Amino acid sequence: MNDVIKFLSENPQQYLATLGLDGEAKVRPILYYFEEDGKPYFCTSNQKPMYKELEANPNFEMTTATPEYAWIRISGKVEFVDSLELKQKVIDANELVKALYETADNPTFEVFTISGKATIADFSGEPPKHYEI
Repeated sequence: MNDVIKFLSENPQQYLATLGLDGEAKVRPILYYFEEDGKPYFCTSNQKPMYKELEANPNFEMTTATPEYAWIRISGKVEFVDSLELKQKVIDANELVKALYETADNPTFEVFTISGKATIADFSGEPPKHYEI
C-alpha cells in the first residue's frame, strides 16, 4: 500500500472513470490530496455529475502515468466521508479547493476515499505489482 500512496503523492493528478447516468463511460481529472489511516482521499462537489454518478454506482477506475511511462490503475468503490476534520485537511492541502469551497462545512463540498485493487506497472519487463487498498 505504501507504494500506492507514494505513486499517488508523486503523481497527484488522476483520471477517474465512472458510469454516467446516461449509461455511457465518463472520465475526468481529479486530484489526490493525502493519506490518512491507510486510505487515500479525494474531493468533489455534490453539484457535479461525477458525484451523482458515484452515488448511483460507486464503482470506478482511475489511472495516471509518470513522464517515464510507469502507471497506476486502481479499480474499486468510492466511499463518501462526512468528516469536518478530513474536509478541513483537504481544504488546507490545496489553495484551489480552499478558494472553491472556503470552509469544511460548505454543503456542496464532498470528500471521499476508495477501496479496491491497484496495479503499478511500467515497460521495464518486470511484472506489474498488485495491491489491495
